[in-house]
Parts: sequence; C-alpha cells; structure tokens
Amino acid sequence: MMKTLFAFVLIVASIDLAVAQGAAGTKRPEYATAAQALQGLRAKPGVKISVQSGWTVIEDRSTLSIWSFPPAGHRAYPTAIQRKVVQEGSNVFVKMNVLCEAPKPDCDAVVAEFGKLNGRVRDDLNSKTR
Repeated sequence: MMKTLFAFVLIVASIDLAVAQGAAGTKRPEYATAAQALQGLRAKPGVKISVQSGWTVIEDRSTLSIWSFPPAGHRAYPTAIQRKVVQEGSNVFVKMNVLCEAPKPDCDAVVAEFGKLNGRVRDDLNSKTR
C-alpha cells in the first residue's frame, strides 16, 4: 500500500482531507456503502486491483482515484477510502473521501492513520525539493 500511495502522492503539491463520517459539509464517495463501492469498482473496466498488506487497493485512472478497503478483521471494516487528484487553478490537491461504517472512534483512527501517512509522504517530498 505504501508503494502505491507514494507513487500517487508524487504528483501532489498538498493534501486536502474531506471525511464523510459525521462531518458536516463534506462529500461522500459516489457509493452508498463500502461493499457497494468495492463491488462497483471490481466490475469497472480498466481498474487495477491489488492487495497490499491485506488491504484491497483499486486504482481507477479514469477518475485519477485510488480506493483503499481494509480487510474484514480491521477495526475500521467496512470502510472505503477514496483519494483523488484534483486541480484548482495551478494547485494540485489530493481530496480524500471516507465512507466508514465502523464505530466513529475506529473511523477516526483510520482517518488519522491515513493523514499521518500522507503527511510523512508530503514531508519527504518537501525535503527532496529544497
């Protein structure tokens, strides 16, 4: 999963998080449940599916998105995490939408984990460009 995330974030100038679980004004992924997202993406032509450290990772180049789904034994299962590259003017961002059906503390924990991972990658990139 780290390898895919690192490759994904290499083109990113900064990271913008939008979390669907319990946050007002945030955007939910286009699927109603994590299971529907996984099923819909598996059926979508042209996606690349892999399993990394137990997580199902789906790269959808048509939408510049990477979806991550934790394994059944993970505390935040079922969850769908979509990260998408968007450009606003000359700035490029990663928007992260989370559809988490686990208890809120477990959802908060997985979002924090992804936030830390994204932050480490961003810090690494910033140190290389100085």
